[in-house]
Amino acid sequence: MGTENLPERPDPWEKGQGFLWYPHAKIASQKMVTKGKYAKGYPKGAIVHFTAGRRPGLDSMDWGREQGYAFMLIDSEGIIHQAHPLDSWGYHAGDSSWPGLVGSVSDELVGIEISAAGLCEEVTVNGVKRYKAWFHKKESEFFTEDDVRFSEGDHNIKRGWYQTYTVDQELALIDLLVWLKENDKTGQFSYDFVLGHDEVAPNRKNDPGAALSMNMPELRARLKAIG
Repeated sequence: MGTENLPERPDPWEKGQGFLWYPHAKIASQKMVTKGKYAKGYPKGAIVHFTAGRRPGLDSMDWGREQGYAFMLIDSEGIIHQAHPLDSWGYHAGDSSWPGLVGSVSDELVGIEISAAGLCEEVTVNGVKRYKAWFHKKESEFFTEDDVRFSEGDHNIKRGWYQTYTVDQELALIDLLVWLKENDKTGQFSYDFVLGHDEVAPNRKNDPGAALSMNMPELRARLKAIG
């Protein structure tokens, strides 16, 4: 996943413009609930989540809106959706903390939800291994080995099977994070503050876990290598 796979920037494009809307995003007609402005009008970093629910795509954004949350969403096709401007923050991480940040992280880091079921249970169906998400009701809904990834536990990752992000989703995530830093005119957006929900709330959350093809320190290193 090098820079050759990332989409071209719209023309004209200059870094540090401080745009409040990601140029490749689909902008939601109904905004999500925000609670205030970031201290310098822009996030310091981002939290990577997975939706962990049965709701596909924009249904997850509708659910989040109903719950009073605000986040960006990468749907199952790798399309990014945005429903609030980047100068405003909303709840997405709950009780959380990280060195260098004050209190819970939602008011300093933007949330990026990625459509995926998250941690799954390994089951056997007619002698064949399948993988059951918490919301699966029928055996026909269970995932196959092509849908999941196992981790023994590594850095932020809790041991277990996870429905994986697709290549398109990961490329979209990396492009969005690179753009967020390039676009920043405050100079404060840092790849060191690109964190997993499981890093800032380790006793409560397990996202992104092994849904992502690398652990979070590796993602941060990948971003820094891009520039």
